[in-house]
Amino acid sequence: MSRILLIAIIAILMPCYARASSPESSNAPTGANDSAVLGSELLETSRPDDESTDPTNSMLVRLDGSNQTEETFSDIQVGVAPEVLTSESPSLQQERVEGEADLAWLQGIEPPDIPVRWDDRVVNLLEYYRGNPQGRLHISTWFARLKRYGSMIRDKLREASIPDDLIYVAMVESGFDPTVKSDAGALGMWQFVEKTADEYGLERSRWVDQRMNPELSTDAAVRFLSDLYKRFGSWELSLAAFNMGYGALLRAIKKYNSNDFWLLSRIEAGLPYETVYYVTNVMACAIVGRNRDRFGISQDDSPQVNDQSFVTVPGGVGLGKLARAAGITTEELAALNPELLKSRIPPDVREWTLRIPANNRARFLQKLDRLKVETTSHDTYVVRFGEQLADVASMFETTTNALRRLNELDSDEQIGPGYQLLVPAVQPVQPQKNDASVIVAVPDQSFVYSDRRRVFYRVTGQDSIEEISRFFRVSDDDLRRWNSITKEASLQRGMVIQLFVPKEVDLTKTVVLTPDEVKVMVVGSDDFFDYHEAQRDRVRIRYRVRPGDTLAKIAERFELSVGSIARINRFSSQSTLRVDQEIIVYVPKENKKVEN
Repeated sequence: MSRILLIAIIAILMPCYARASSPESSNAPTGANDSAVLGSELLETSRPDDESTDPTNSMLVRLDGSNQTEETFSDIQVGVAPEVLTSESPSLQQERVEGEADLAWLQGIEPPDIPVRWDDRVVNLLEYYRGNPQGRLHISTWFARLKRYGSMIRDKLREASIPDDLIYVAMVESGFDPTVKSDAGALGMWQFVEKTADEYGLERSRWVDQRMNPELSTDAAVRFLSDLYKRFGSWELSLAAFNMGYGALLRAIKKYNSNDFWLLSRIEAGLPYETVYYVTNVMACAIVGRNRDRFGISQDDSPQVNDQSFVTVPGGVGLGKLARAAGITTEELAALNPELLKSRIPPDVREWTLRIPANNRARFLQKLDRLKVETTSHDTYVVRFGEQLADVASMFETTTNALRRLNELDSDEQIGPGYQLLVPAVQPVQPQKNDASVIVAVPDQSFVYSDRRRVFYRVTGQDSIEEISRFFRVSDDDLRRWNSITKEASLQRGMVIQLFVPKEVDLTKTVVLTPDEVKVMVVGSDDFFDYHEAQRDRVRIRYRVRPGDTLAKIAERFELSVGSIARINRFSSQSTLRVDQEIIVYVPKENKKVEN
């Protein structure tokens, strides 16, 4: 008897149906009102060796659901593809277990509360999890981890009135590991990418990434699932969108003018192989979850979340202090709170919810008051545009190394505008502003704007024209024109940029100087040269060449080198001077021979 025909007979005989879940009825008990979704696309597929595909390597998420259209088995011709299909998706590459020639064990299986079609790809996975040693190991490990988070996830799914068995999305995504990170940058138990995490309110900063917070990421995933279900009206499509992306799925639906997941899964270039495998794997895991005895998995689902307790702690406290108060190691505390990226509670919050072992709660609360007192030793400071760590250290009378240690900054890690830094709890010392202490050289041009303010910005090591222009809301070309800056070259640390900024720009978020705080000099003017030479105790004079003068004689008279005179006047050191030719020389102030 062919394998396909055997599946068909079993599907007819067994009371196998999947409830068509809707937000109103997903948690109702199985009964006469449930939609029957029987095996309808039992297409013959080849079974290569399972060398190339590990059925446990699906790691990505996209959620939501819909009602499944009722079909009867008699509507489908076993082994015959609908005419619209032009090619089949690649088959799952699982190894058939030795000696297992039939699928009679599927009879009487309990369906999950998400729609399931007894597609050959689903059956392949069920066989893998039941009969393959590696498959049994993976599925057993995942169900062991489910005990820690299962109760919490199911509660949140039920509150949202969506199917309980969407819990298996997290199983396929991460195996219930909140620290998993994919090559594409998806992170956490629900594998959120940064964009989706931002859209669903999961905070990301240098201190915390809430994608690894089991509770908050589950809240976001439930909202995401619900939104996808409202949009697509089908759990199959919602799961596909969770995996491949909302936009990519819409393009596939429009291309083939069909919202039938199973048709799209079989048609040429319809859906990615990985997405089809992902959706069928969620279904397979949900079936396993409803029939654990058939897969040798313990039915004990007693939650382990009671082994941890939530406490409120002040922002900025080091995990080392908190761990000692709780009577555990810093590493154990960090493992309980995977969303914390540093060895400290985020300093930019007043309070933080922390997980500790439940048995240690009483001890911890006894020591909490002392911890609150210790937090008064530091404050937080928001770094301004153009500010560097040395500037902040000077302001709070500490050192850059001390600030790096306090903020867990790597030796080469740069701070930027908007960074929240921990600083000593002292009154900041504002830098002294001496009139004309900063000299700014500007082009010999006049710029007048009635609706702008003139300010001056000192370049830091990381600055670029584009970043400065963007912050001050001016154009790159204007910035270059105001300062005689070429497009090809990089800005150098210490340059002072002249800017004419719109009045609405908030200058409290940056470090700038006003015209009253600088001395502006036109490049190339006498004042410009006189000032700079005076800083070196020299006088700039104009000397008129006399008969008999040579560069060597003039250099000897003014205690300069021939090369210096040539460089100052921009001619060759081999040049012949002419009588009455005027040249510039820089002479030490104490030189008595300054008279021409």
